[in-house]
Amino acid sequence: MKALKRLTVIMTVVAMIAVFAGCGKKDSIVGTWECDNYTFVFEKDGTGTETLGGINVEISSYSITKDKLSITVSFLGTEETDEYTYTLKKNTLTLDDGSSTWEFTRK
Repeated sequence: MKALKRLTVIMTVVAMIAVFAGCGKKDSIVGTWECDNYTFVFEKDGTGTETLGGINVEISSYSITKDKLSITVSFLGTEETDEYTYTLKKNTLTLDDGSSTWEFTRK
């Protein structure tokens, strides 16, 4: 019985921490972003679409760690992961891969 009570308390504390941690997060990359003929669509479930010059590529997953955005795309049976340093300010998403920088606008 004591173990069940401890587990319940621990689960409650973990749930509260998760709820409060999410409260301060105001900006999200979820949505459609455009830059010239380049478009990203990031879905809430961590997937999306990348379009370049009219060619659509499936984003099988994306993740954010601190100031890094990792995007894994699936194309012709292969997967490739690209990592960007990113900044998000209101409706502007800036991506830098170390050799090029793009500034996307939320649509």
